[in-house]
Amino acid sequence: MSTARSGPAAVGSRWLPFAAAKWFRTVHFLEDQNTMTDKLARGIWPALVTPFTDDGSALAPARVEPLVKHLIDAGSNGFFVCGGTGEGSAMSVPERKAMTEATIAAVAGAVPLIFQVGATSTANAVELAQHAAAAGADAVASVAPIDQPNDLQAAVAHYATIGAATDLPFYVYWLAHTAAKNVTAEQFLEAMEVVPNFSGLKFTDSNFYFFQRLVQLGGDCLNLISGPDEICLGGMVAGSDAAIGSTYNIMPKLFVEMRQHFETSDIQPAMALQARANEVISTLFHFDLLAAVKEMLTMRGLPVGP
Repeated sequence: MSTARSGPAAVGSRWLPFAAAKWFRTVHFLEDQNTMTDKLARGIWPALVTPFTDDGSALAPARVEPLVKHLIDAGSNGFFVCGGTGEGSAMSVPERKAMTEATIAAVAGAVPLIFQVGATSTANAVELAQHAAAAGADAVASVAPIDQPNDLQAAVAHYATIGAATDLPFYVYWLAHTAAKNVTAEQFLEAMEVVPNFSGLKFTDSNFYFFQRLVQLGGDCLNLISGPDEICLGGMVAGSDAAIGSTYNIMPKLFVEMRQHFETSDIQPAMALQARANEVISTLFHFDLLAAVKEMLTMRGLPVGP
């Protein structure tokens, strides 16, 4: 890993030896922990909606295939399954397993899949991670433990147990409201040294200073993914490898085109597309965003329930 992009050189001389030792230890940890230079998540990934029956009483696995086919045809590069948009925390363990199996079958290897297994208990997350691995998932992710939000030590213990449960890459699902407060990027990465298979983050937070520090310190080894749809382009500028979002279910082509413009340094059209997306997002914010997204899919001939 090249050290040209970041390091302790900018730290005041008083703290240079201490900062250098910690920084180089983190670098070597990341190189040992994650050799995925081909990074699993790149481009635009819808946070996949979970389809239910019209009355919302049951999962509707048969509705997964037409939805993912539509999104893949629009240029989507992968899917994040059973996250917030996918209502994972509101589903039972059997329902989440059924959604995992239905999604893997429907996608059939066309694009990679990350399954969010957290949101209930660590034991359930381990069970879901092992099931996802056996079913053919590409990676798993987890939110912080719901009973101890904003506690880095508790979160790391939770992540380490899940990360050790399979050989799959493990991603932290970083949510602004559950993240440990007053923790620096350096402290976070140092704490994550004990987490097996730690490979990256889905960063659903507007703190781009923190995100960019993660990119500087670990971006060559970690797969860093931005979360908020309304600042997708900002995430790209900060160095994200990919973006995961709710409204990518209804505007996949727009975000794919935005990414394409960014990758060719065509920034003005990318900015215009972000502005167009934000007009839609601004309207959706007046409603229950997920319910509105699901209703728009239904109106387009892709029924997913309420």
